[in-house]
Amino acid sequence: MQNNPDSALAILQKLKPEGNRAEQARYALLYSEALEKKQMKVTDDSLIRQAWQYYKHYPKDLRHQCKTLYYWGRIKLRTGDKPGALRLFLKIEKKLTDTDESYYKGLLYRQIGEVYYKQMNYSRAYHYFHEARNNFRQSGDIQEETKATLDMAAATFHSKDIEKAIRLYSAALDLADEHNNSNLIEVSLTNLASLYVISKRHISNDLLQRIELSARQDTVYGYHTLTDVSLLKNHIDSARYYLELAKAHTTDICDMAELQYTAYHIEAQAKNFEKATDNVHRYIYLNDSIMRSNMQFSAGMVERDYFKERTKFAQYRMKNRTVWEIAIAAATFFIIGIAWYIVRQRLRMQRDRTNHYLLLTEKANSEYKALTERVKKQQTTESYLRGLAASRFDIVDKLGKTYYERENTTSQQSVIFNEVKQIITDFAESNEILQELEKIVNTCHDNAMYKLKEDFPTMKTSDTRLLCYIFVGFSPQVISLFMKDTVANVYARKSRLKSRIKSAKIVNKELFLNLLG
Repeated sequence: MQNNPDSALAILQKLKPEGNRAEQARYALLYSEALEKKQMKVTDDSLIRQAWQYYKHYPKDLRHQCKTLYYWGRIKLRTGDKPGALRLFLKIEKKLTDTDESYYKGLLYRQIGEVYYKQMNYSRAYHYFHEARNNFRQSGDIQEETKATLDMAAATFHSKDIEKAIRLYSAALDLADEHNNSNLIEVSLTNLASLYVISKRHISNDLLQRIELSARQDTVYGYHTLTDVSLLKNHIDSARYYLELAKAHTTDICDMAELQYTAYHIEAQAKNFEKATDNVHRYIYLNDSIMRSNMQFSAGMVERDYFKERTKFAQYRMKNRTVWEIAIAAATFFIIGIAWYIVRQRLRMQRDRTNHYLLLTEKANSEYKALTERVKKQQTTESYLRGLAASRFDIVDKLGKTYYERENTTSQQSVIFNEVKQIITDFAESNEILQELEKIVNTCHDNAMYKLKEDFPTMKTSDTRLLCYIFVGFSPQVISLFMKDTVANVYARKSRLKSRIKSAKIVNKELFLNLLG
């Protein structure tokens, strides 16, 4: 397609646009590209519209999208719709910003530069031509780089920077010589001739001869070049002759304006200032007409409106994005809050269960310890009671032995009496037996003696002993023997102690009263 557009177009004309929408769109794009490469001035955009109707739905297919918009913009330029073309080119520029398609970027920037050039906005035109040259240079396309350099030189010339324009045209000539492109060589030489005429700089004979040999004598540009060569040689008559031939080969107002400007230089160089002034006025008149025509459309306004629309759309998207971000953030925080609350509740429930289990464990341990202590205490009590029973049986055994040994003797009664008396004396006077009796009471009656001493710390020892005998269960008669007192006094003391306990404000009152009977 790039090297043989004629063959590509011939092949496409033999094919029929059949198949699905993708194949039809591909065919339409290739056909439009072939027409463009062949430089056919197509003004019907129905084919390229068909391609765009398909590719606009596939933003990831960036290459086909941009090529479709590019050829569509070229058609709009041919139909005079410069604002529409510029909008399409600016849309492509946005799409190609983050790509490495250097060649297509170069084509795009060159087209945008041409729009500004025709608008006489030469500074913006130079900017885009410069971008185009850089991209063509990056892609390695020397021919397109040369064209972009020529465009830069033209924009520089119209900006009245003649020296820079000469340098750029010379650079373009070197590039054209490098790949031996005769058309671009001719364009470079033609413009150099005009610049040397305007600047009145000295030109080398070799360059002047080369310019003269490159000029074709069948086109307006060829005759214009020969006019400039004649001026550089100071051949005024030849210059006027070629100027008239050039005028006869064009009707374009831009070419006519350039020729009038050249006519001014001819007459000025011939010292014919009246005709020179007349030619300047004609040049100004034609240039004003061109300017008025171009001012009907402002590329700068179109670009400004386009970027304003993009800015508004970006602001809308940013605002919409901000709203969505706030909504998403709020929803996220809400979900996080709910999750945190659920987790917190579960942790609290788990903590409560753990505490409950720990409490149950502690309670079980306490009950186990209490049960163990009760078992140990019961075992101790049983052991003590067995020992106590054994000791009581010792007393009986002792009395029985004494009775057996003294049976049917006169001393029997005396001995038994003495044994009983000794036992009673031991109960009455022995502290060891008293402590043993207190231990029996504590064991059998819920620590009654211990609690008695706690509740009545000032009670007399004799009263404590009396209550101990009563709690054990001895009769008043036996107690009177232990206490060496009368039975009546025992009853009296018991009654007094009972009244004292009744009147006392103590916790274990009922326990003591029950034991007193």
